[in-house]
Amino acid sequence: MRAREAGVILINVLVALALGAAIVVLMFTSQENLMDGTRRAAAATQAEALALGAEASLVAALRRDMEVAPETDHMAEPWALAAQEEVQLETGSFSITVNDAQARFDLNALAAGRLAQQQTLAQLITALELPDRVALDINDHLIRRGPVRVLAEIQALDAQTRAALAPHVSLLPQSGNVNLNTANETVMAVMLGSPSAARQLVKRRAAAGFLTKGDLTDAGIVTLDGIGFTSAVFDVESRAEVDGLTVTLSSRLLRRTVLGQKEVRVIARSFSPQGADTAPLPDPPPFRP
Repeated sequence: MRAREAGVILINVLVALALGAAIVVLMFTSQENLMDGTRRAAAATQAEALALGAEASLVAALRRDMEVAPETDHMAEPWALAAQEEVQLETGSFSITVNDAQARFDLNALAAGRLAQQQTLAQLITALELPDRVALDINDHLIRRGPVRVLAEIQALDAQTRAALAPHVSLLPQSGNVNLNTANETVMAVMLGSPSAARQLVKRRAAAGFLTKGDLTDAGIVTLDGIGFTSAVFDVESRAEVDGLTVTLSSRLLRRTVLGQKEVRVIARSFSPQGADTAPLPDPPPFRP
């Protein structure tokens, strides 16, 4: 009898010890999780700060370009060279890419219903070897519903078609010419109506770094509506990494002159965190011309 009681007591003691050990483990685990969450939140904050700093460097470069070289925009200028491969810092690393949104044909221009833009789109669709129906679907949507912010809003376009269009089209917040200094050869050929002239001008641009009206004249091209040599809208992607956590900041920048004052505004901004739960910054209000 006593042996049985002793066995029961021993079992109770062992159970109590096991429960106590489990509670201690849970306490340490909870504390570690709390510390890890705090560490990751701090890393996310630092990464966002790095990304915003990278964005600010592009804003400053584009603002300075308005003062020192307002007559042309090309990929050999400081604003383009400000794009960085990964830069290592004591607190983390960052990289920057910048794209001229006016290097591509602006689909939102079709909302005005002008025949010239519709013909240009049809030529681009042909050059990309897409079905003629694609041009009709795009025209129909933009004329009926107005400008869009992303291609996915045009529901008639499937993912494959959107992927084929993306390198060659843009969706600008205001009207703007295609910049021949940054456009690819396909877009340039469509805008000029001459693939051979586009090839000649691309070679000239590669050699000199940029194009001028004189280069168009030499290539036998009369300056057409819808083309130019400057840009006002730029897309910037800033990637920052701190303590294994990466944040990507996508920004759209607009250059303009208001009452004689030159400025560069962030007209759209979104964070895409990877590896942590962080709330995105709100977008600035949309630009109203």
